[in-house]
Amino acid sequence: MTKVAHICTSGISHKIMGDKLRLLQQQAGYQVTFISSPEGADEQAMQAYPFEWKMIPMERSIKPVADLRSIWAMYRLFRKDRYDIVHTHTAKAGIIGRVAAMLARVPTVIHTSHGLPFYEGQPKRAYQLYRTLEKVGALCCHALASQNAEDAEVLKRLAPWRPVYIEGNGVDKERLERRALSVTPEVLEQLRSKHGIAKGKPLLLMAARFESVKDHFLLMEALLELKRAGQLNWVTVLAGQGPLEAAVHRYVESNGMEEDVVFLGQQPSIVPWIIMADAVSLTSEKEGIPRSLMEAMALGKPIVATDVLGTRELVAHGETGLLVPYRDAAILSESLAKVMGDASVRERFGEAGRQRIDAEFTEARVVERLQRLYRETARRAARSRKASVRLSAFVKRLFDLVLSVPAALLLLPVMAAVGLVVRLKLGSPVLFKQQRPGKYGNPFHVLKFRTMRDAVDRNGQPLPDEARMTKVGHLLRKLSLDELPQLFNVIRGDMSLVGPRPLLMEYLTLYTEEQARRHDVRPGITGWAQVNGRNTVSWEDKFKLDIEYVVKQSLGFDLRILVKTVVKVLKRDGISQQGQATVHKFTGSREMGNAS
Repeated sequence: MTKVAHICTSGISHKIMGDKLRLLQQQAGYQVTFISSPEGADEQAMQAYPFEWKMIPMERSIKPVADLRSIWAMYRLFRKDRYDIVHTHTAKAGIIGRVAAMLARVPTVIHTSHGLPFYEGQPKRAYQLYRTLEKVGALCCHALASQNAEDAEVLKRLAPWRPVYIEGNGVDKERLERRALSVTPEVLEQLRSKHGIAKGKPLLLMAARFESVKDHFLLMEALLELKRAGQLNWVTVLAGQGPLEAAVHRYVESNGMEEDVVFLGQQPSIVPWIIMADAVSLTSEKEGIPRSLMEAMALGKPIVATDVLGTRELVAHGETGLLVPYRDAAILSESLAKVMGDASVRERFGEAGRQRIDAEFTEARVVERLQRLYRETARRAARSRKASVRLSAFVKRLFDLVLSVPAALLLLPVMAAVGLVVRLKLGSPVLFKQQRPGKYGNPFHVLKFRTMRDAVDRNGQPLPDEARMTKVGHLLRKLSLDELPQLFNVIRGDMSLVGPRPLLMEYLTLYTEEQARRHDVRPGITGWAQVNGRNTVSWEDKFKLDIEYVVKQSLGFDLRILVKTVVKVLKRDGISQQGQATVHKFTGSREMGNAS
């Protein structure tokens, strides 16, 4: 059984990790250990999960001496327990855990960002510090993951040498619904009575730690505007604790809002409050994928939240709730009034939110992604530990530079002539630049000479390739002269002379797990598929040839492919599919079945 350790800075993270780790152990068959600091952990919480829970002191803020002690303690634990996979979460645990795992030579190390610690709008020194720490952390692991797509793109730019996955986030829908069914009307009435909330009084919930990034003050400003306008006819309940709790208390008291805002503190379960809530709000500056909103949507509650990183990936504006510009208290107050004042809007948003969670945000889907992440990363990590593989990669890169640099210099006159012809026949720009997936699927801009006109239909959509292809373009493609600028991609390290061709970014989500292996190496100007039919072979056969190259790659194999490429170009063979100017688009489902 594969032993995997999940590490978070605070024990309170069991609230966002527990259900996922339970499924990973009980259904996926991993032996899971959860490692955290004692903060937020208690005996009741520890006994609620089937996995092992271990404590190592970790500070949230940067404290060099304490942090070194944490790394040492973590290192000793890893050496003793011999985990197959260490998977870190949150910023501080991510640095401590990854450094300790690297020192302990853990076979596979992965980090998931639940919201990057550096972001636009942050003070410059803090931004640079946290960005540097994340870059160092990326050097100490084998793969990176993010809860949302926007952060994943940032990580690809930060560490292009690492594969980046979108882990996503989700809720255990069945378990959440069982919890909801166990909450009786008597329990709800007791909670209302305990906190002085009148029976039948409408209720708005925000569940978040009291810290600057959650920006409770934005919500308070919006509520104050509504109160002054005589439109605040509900109670807002705030669940959670944190360093800014007292400051928010003072704001509420100084503005006479004590009867409008209730502080709940840390709750053993937020489910009863979600059930009581008419709507749920979150006014964060940024998020990973906010769990409080996922749980609220799963239980059919409408959302009013800020239109920020992470949240906008979960909440569909005008469909499952309303998103408002960050720090715009006026629009926030209007949106709150609209949702809290219209039962039909709340019902419509709530039902759409429930459906959205069912379709895209369940823990079962997250665990499926985790299993694929673990399989692929373990395979790559095991391969990278072989001295022969590292030597082969070094020789291949040297070989690329030794050939591509002189070739680029010798062919500059040819490229200048081709550029002039393209300029005269097709106009500007001479070069076609398009984002394509490189090694690990990380994006780069491939360079080619233009071969098509920019012709569109009456709706502004590009015409089919055969309608846009010019005689000059067809000749350039026959002679493969359109590919010459890619020598500069090779020199930059985006590509190799030989490798699977870089296809379209949109294909990444269509690949099966086996097909995705074509991105374990740099893409090439030519490849094994190109010398075995190029555009005339089916997608299925093309991908099989790509994987064959990835498995068999060697300097001798590259030389063989380069020689065959010269022969193919001289024969002008395999340029297009029959009846097509280029090649049919890959759709995934038709050629290979649904991608996993």
